[in-house]
Amino acid sequence: MTQMKTVAFDLRPLQDGFKAHKARGIGVCTRNIISRRSLAPGTIAISPFHDPRYESEEAVRHGSVPLELGAVARSVSPYLKEFIVQRLFMRRSLERFAEKSGADIFYFPTHLDVPPGLRIPYAVTAHDMIQSALKDRFYGSLKNRLAVSRQMDALRGAAVIFAVSEHTKKDVVKHAGADPSKIIVTSNGVDSVFRPGGGRLPDGLIPPGRFILNVGGIDWRKNTPLLLRSFAELHGKHLEWRLVVTGEIKNDPLYPAFRSLVAELGLEKSVVETGYVTAETLCALYNRADIFFYPSLYEGFGLPALEAMACGTPVISTNRASIPEVVGTAAVLLDPDKPDDFSEALIRLAESEDERGRLSEAGVRRAAMFTWDACAEKVYRGLAEA
Repeated sequence: MTQMKTVAFDLRPLQDGFKAHKARGIGVCTRNIISRRSLAPGTIAISPFHDPRYESEEAVRHGSVPLELGAVARSVSPYLKEFIVQRLFMRRSLERFAEKSGADIFYFPTHLDVPPGLRIPYAVTAHDMIQSALKDRFYGSLKNRLAVSRQMDALRGAAVIFAVSEHTKKDVVKHAGADPSKIIVTSNGVDSVFRPGGGRLPDGLIPPGRFILNVGGIDWRKNTPLLLRSFAELHGKHLEWRLVVTGEIKNDPLYPAFRSLVAELGLEKSVVETGYVTAETLCALYNRADIFFYPSLYEGFGLPALEAMACGTPVISTNRASIPEVVGTAAVLLDPDKPDDFSEALIRLAESEDERGRLSEAGVRRAAMFTWDACAEKVYRGLAEA
């Protein structure tokens, strides 16, 4: 008879206030895997947990129970930085949870959340290796070097690593020195909300008319200067076009530089910032957009491009990192070292209804190849066999 295995499932990524996971790809992945626990083999039981110091409504809906942090941790945590609390107290709390729940293995939806020194076997999902792959250029501070070192330790110590793309798997092997035989590629899926004709757009969110859509933030790797300069070339020929940018970009340290470049290019009345939007609103924006422009320099997967294609929106992106693996031939992919190519492609696509139609149809077919059911099944099977 096959022995049952209990998996302690970390639902902290679904808690507001715990890092910034909930509204990002880590939260999306966590939500879709835990909501498909019925796909797990009959040989494993899922025991979800969360941190009692943060809101927990969504986690509790999935049967999550709070960790016991201990009296000392509860009393000092308001006065210490969170990373210190994680290092000093979280390992003990998790090990107490394993003892009480009978957990045989932990599953962390991101390797970023594994506490140092955990003595219970664990599995992780690696969403990207940005801080490692680009540490020399962009993450050179002592704090970030220490963070990268802890991340590498977490990956090397994992019993199983789920990588969201083949590109991320290669980066995990390259930068963490992890054994490739313990890495399973579990490509992300597309939420069912993202479909042609779906979503609902709140009144007054954006002006009427044609527009380019950009999603995913304005940090350096999103290549925002290329986004704005390419749009400026299109706008110079077609004044009626707008650029719509979603997300809480005003909180980004690069926001002043973003606004400065918008002003320099004379685009103040043509760049629309929506702020945070729900999935339903985002779906409506994808559907209303004429083109989705995503000139990212590095992605571990590239979920926004896949969501746009699922809605039938033509995509222009780069040929870097995981993006070609995800979009295949269903998008226009260009070399970010050749910026003129992007403005030319943007103008050409804006002026060609036939080409937009071809990419729209190809994108919907491509996106249908990526499902959360397939992702969840591979994760649960990997946990059962760990």
